[in-house]
Amino acid sequence: METLPPDPKGWSVKEVKQWAIEVVGIKGEHADKLVQQEIDGRALHTLTEAKLERCGIPIGPAGLLMEAMEGLGGGGSSAAVAGTGGVSESDIVKELRLLRVEQREEQQRQWEEQQKQRTQVKVPWRFWVHRRGDPG
Repeated sequence: METLPPDPKGWSVKEVKQWAIEVVGIKGEHADKLVQQEIDGRALHTLTEAKLERCGIPIGPAGLLMEAMEGLGGGGSSAAVAGTGGVSESDIVKELRLLRVEQREEQQRQWEEQQKQRTQVKVPWRFWVHRRGDPG
């Protein structure tokens, strides 16, 4: 095992692959996908879990890479999205999905309320007076 340079941002593509296999512990086939995408030390810090998955790296190894990148200092962009106080990208996505479901439920409730109001026929007072035979 070659010693990696101390500054991860200065790593070459080859050194990123070495780190991924030897330190993170992902399979060589997944590390090769980092090489195919020309991920060096600078590019490594811009990765998100979604980007790793788009490269063909399964969720498990992608998660391990993200966790390991946090330990490098600077981490991946999904590890600490700017301005979110360290909330992960996956937590934000989950929260947005939950909000979307809540919005749909509220829209459905409003629609049902509107339908209920439309089915309640409101007949003018004059109609009832006239129908009873009262002079109008």
